Amino acid sequence: MKTKMIYEKNNPVLKRKEIKVEITHEKGGTPDRIAIRDFLASQLKEKHQNLYIIKVEGKTGSDSSVCQAEIYESKELADEILPEHISTRNLPPDKREAKQKPKAKPEEPKKEKPEPKAKPEEPKKEKPEPTKTSEKAKTKK
Repeated sequence: MKTKMIYEKNNPVLKRKEIKVEITHEKGGTPDRIAIRDFLASQLKEKHQNLYIIKVEGKTGSDSSVCQAEIYESKELADEILPEHISTRNLPPDKREAKQKPKAKPEEPKKEKPEPKAKPEEPKKEKPEPTKTSEKAKTKK
């Protein structure tokens, strides 16, 4: 991989450095965030834990990607500022699963409700059939 710095800005308010880098990856497709993070940390001589990849855009039909990253002064500061989904994306897959929120408690087997005691059957009452009215009563005079 090769890098070319596109943009660099020091943000003293948030105590971070914001960078945009074009990464050329000759072999294979766009590398994952972990590989890009390791590569940029070594190239920029920054601590791996303070560098976070925000966005990776692969250019269609080419072997380059534009990557947006932020370098914080400390990991604790990054944890306060960064949204949780960004910091989760920058973790290796095995740690990512462990950090995800635990799902709802597994459902306990439902206790079977005791069947209601059968009531003694009462003889069904038949409904009287409706009376038929004569046709003369239906027609108006």
